[in-house]
Amino acid sequence: MVDDRQNLERCFALCHQRAWRLAVSLLHDSHEAFDAVQQAFLVAAAKPDKVPRDDPWPWFATVVVHEARNRRRKKRPQPGLPVEVEMPQDNDPARHAQDSESRATLRSAVEDLPEHEREAVTLTQLSGLTHAQAAVALGLPVKTLSTHVTRGLQRLRTRLGNQSEELLAGMAAAPLAAPPGGWEAALASWKAAAFSGTAPGATAAATGGIIMAKNTLIAATLALVIGLAGGAILHTVLDTQEAAPPAQGYNQPLAASDGTAGKPAPETNIDSRTGKASDGNSEGGADLRRELDDALAREATLKLERDKLRSQASGAETSRDELRRDIEKLTAELEPYRAEAAEKGPTFTFGKFGGIEGVKRSDWKELSHASRVVADTIRDIRKYQLKGEQPPRELYLTLQEHTEMVRKYEYRTLEKLPTWARHNGELTHPISHANLIAGELKSAGLPLSEDQVKAIEALGLKYESDFEIASRKYGENTPRCEKLQDEFLLKGVFVDAVWDVLRPEQRALFVTPETLHIAGTDLYCPTLMLIHTSPVIAGADAAEIRGKLRALLVQTFKVTTENQPALDLLLDNWLGDVSQILTPVRAADLRSYTFDQAAVALRAHCKLVRGMRDTCGLETERLAALLDDYSVYIPRVQAP
Repeated sequence: MVDDRQNLERCFALCHQRAWRLAVSLLHDSHEAFDAVQQAFLVAAAKPDKVPRDDPWPWFATVVVHEARNRRRKKRPQPGLPVEVEMPQDNDPARHAQDSESRATLRSAVEDLPEHEREAVTLTQLSGLTHAQAAVALGLPVKTLSTHVTRGLQRLRTRLGNQSEELLAGMAAAPLAAPPGGWEAALASWKAAAFSGTAPGATAAATGGIIMAKNTLIAATLALVIGLAGGAILHTVLDTQEAAPPAQGYNQPLAASDGTAGKPAPETNIDSRTGKASDGNSEGGADLRRELDDALAREATLKLERDKLRSQASGAETSRDELRRDIEKLTAELEPYRAEAAEKGPTFTFGKFGGIEGVKRSDWKELSHASRVVADTIRDIRKYQLKGEQPPRELYLTLQEHTEMVRKYEYRTLEKLPTWARHNGELTHPISHANLIAGELKSAGLPLSEDQVKAIEALGLKYESDFEIASRKYGENTPRCEKLQDEFLLKGVFVDAVWDVLRPEQRALFVTPETLHIAGTDLYCPTLMLIHTSPVIAGADAAEIRGKLRALLVQTFKVTTENQPALDLLLDNWLGDVSQILTPVRAADLRSYTFDQAAVALRAHCKLVRGMRDTCGLETERLAALLDDYSVYIPRVQAP
């Protein structure tokens, strides 16, 4: 049915790269992994009604695991055929060698795990399955699966030390070497086998032939080589025999000078046992005739074998050519779909979070267009506001419509992309920014080059690593604002580094002096994380701002009278810390603070919150609210 075919096409498009990574991780043999994935395609095509229509990967991973297990039991991986992941080249040869050695050590350590632990770790740490999904794939209770994962990781930690988890994360994030022949050829081959094997009206024999098509082609090609080589050898032998003069002494005329030439001569042979001559009727002559007859029979048999091999080789060539034409035809048919998927799909899937459904299944062509419209509309509204005019209602409607399109992505990634912000933390994550930037550049006809893609991927992985390092230092009494500050500053470094990667004509699409790093107008600036949860404390001067903030803190966190002197001292210090950003601005610009001004306010705010935590004697409930507060107070002096 059409719906089943479309669902299979979707399953294969979403799962083939992860299936290859999983098969390689389990088998460590490129040929065996190729066959395991192909067999999984066949299983899916044979049971299209079993393929989930929402997220096919957990189900398909189960099929791949089953096929990989079968092949692992039948045949141990062949030495010399491991599949390596492609890691970015390091300018430092010593460091690159050290990284390669570390990856080899990790592969060896994982391979040495007991089979049930190795499979559990591979599925959850390298293939992106949850414990529940991996349990289904391995046919285990979730609790048992989790135990296997815990024990496997503990063994790796014992053998490799604290670097084991970092190495696993690096291996899971690294791009995988393509299958033999490249991704397009591999996917075309797998799909050709799958769809041919389930074609309407196909007989069982035909299906079996499709299943074995790859192996048959290999065997036939081998036969071709053997046949041609063997045929050449046989020709040489036979041509030599045919060119040689007839052997005299075996029913052949003898040349003589006595007039008997042309007449049969008596068969004369030398008896090897006595050394005497004997005629054809002797026992020695009979033995010689039998030997010659056997030789002629062997010669005839060799000729038959030669002809048979030549026929097989010719058939193999024909099958090879037909298969090649089928692959070329299928590749051509799939090209429009591949091009459309490339336009809509993500450019970047780096790191731990590039494989989540919100990233992989979003229409990035639509998202990047909506983001561009939102940015342009905000700028247009801002122009009216600066002139003191009311923006047209249509601008607000356009802004709302396209903002909702972008928010669909936030809903899909909510609590799946790590962030300490209440709003826009997912949208400002590097995996989101990178794909939005790539989509806008494609639409503008200025796509990223391969080198630019690699450079931005490296920046994204660096952000993830730094974010994890920062998170390890947090304790139960760490204020949320301090975590938010780390995230804010790391995202600022990432965005500025991305602008440096772009060519001038690409950068001009995003970076303009009027909007760069301005809260509310630069949608690629991390200030987007703060604009909805960071109150602007405005006043005619510093003293008024201090007074407003004091009243707000006393009321919000119920600071008692005896503890207010401690708060006053903290506020004096806070005012000194933010004094550098208290330059008077127009009323229309109060909320248009810069990234650098927000960073100053964040640092001062974190210092204030830590001081209140330690010296203001807050009640338990109020202290908990203070530590989990999203607010960052932005002081602004309003010009007269």
